Amino acid sequence: MLNIKKYANGRYYDTVSKKYIKADKLAGMIKKGKKVKVTLSKTGKDITKAVSSQLLKKGKKKENTFFKPDNIKKWIGENIDLDKRINKVLDLMNLPTKAQITKLNSSVKALNKKVIDLEKLQAKKIRELKRDNSKKIETMEKAFDKAQEKLNKKLEQQSD
Repeated sequence: MLNIKKYANGRYYDTVSKKYIKADKLAGMIKKGKKVKVTLSKTGKDITKAVSSQLLKKGKKKENTFFKPDNIKKWIGENIDLDKRINKVLDLMNLPTKAQITKLNSSVKALNKKVIDLEKLQAKKIRELKRDNSKKIETMEKAFDKAQEKLNKKLEQQSD
């Protein structure tokens, strides 16, 4: 039989091997059927039953049944409108929904098309202005040349 002392800090001490043992190791010994006596170190009170039941409960892991395939199918079946639930969660998180993103994408594409059309129109206007201005400049240069010729003729006549 193992004699174990439990200290106030929760540690277990094996008085035979004169070593501290971990709670999970003690639980394993109890599960294997080894005879164990646990006493409080200060009072010597026998607390074997309480410690055994506590360690055995601690050792049992609660199985998460939610993620079993049958439960997931059941949950999805109860909540058929999954898009609605997703949109609700996204709304709570202040994130856009799929429909909002689709609408935004189409708006961006339409605006991009308008920008391209405006750039083409602007380039066309610039070409027209250059053509018109070059004609005006040509006309002005001809007029200037004629005026300069007249002025030169008058200056020649006055100098004679």
